[in-house]
Parts: sequence; structure tokens; C-alpha cells
Amino acid sequence: MTQFAFGHNRRLRCASDYKQVFDHTIFKIHQPAFLLLATVSAHGQQRRLGLVVAKKKVKRAHERNRLKRLMRESFRLHQHHLYGLDIVILPKVGSDQVVNSNLHQQLHLSWLKLSQLYSKSQSNPHSL
Repeated sequence: MTQFAFGHNRRLRCASDYKQVFDHTIFKIHQPAFLLLATVSAHGQQRRLGLVVAKKKVKRAHERNRLKRLMRESFRLHQHHLYGLDIVILPKVGSDQVVNSNLHQQLHLSWLKLSQLYSKSQSNPHSL
């Protein structure tokens, strides 16, 4: 069985990493519960995830933690499809009301869509 780790090398850690994604967003995926932004990683084939779960969007700490935990776990399981991307996920207002199964489904669809968009852009490099 393959192990998919989520170590420090898989995380956006500093403000400049997040700024790079926000300033140079290539892919945007909207879902009812969140917005996913992605750009080509400056670290080669490294794929990294950053989460921005604002108190303004999700009031209760335990709900913010639940969302972050589910998003990290979903990324961990789908990271093998996302070579060379830096990704930031921003939950929307009301995402704390979404049940886990629905959130998993939205994330799964987002990873598939992002993978398709990225592979399409790699086959046509002039589209970036």
C-alpha cells in the first residue's frame, strides 16, 4: 500500500509562498463551500498546499479546525495527481454548515478538475 505523507515540504509556509499563489493564479476552481487557487510551483515538481480559513468566514474554532483537517486529508490522498502546483484553499461563508461527506465530494471533484486543467495546460504550454 502506498503511503502519502503530508510533511513540511508539502505546505506553503511563509507569506511569500502565499503571495506567489495570489499574485500569479493560473487556475481558479469555485465550489459552493470554497474557492481553490493554484499556480505552477517555483519548486519544480513539488506540490504544496496552503489553507486560509478566516475567522470572518468560519466563526467557531472547532469548525475552522474541522475544515482544515478535511482539506489537508483530501489533499494528502490526491496529491499524486497534482505535480508542480502550489494550491491555496479559501473556505466561503457557510462552509462550516457543510457536512463532511459533501465537503469530501466537492474537494474530490476539485482535485480532478484541477488535474485536468493542469494536464491540458501542459499539453498546450502557450495557454499559460
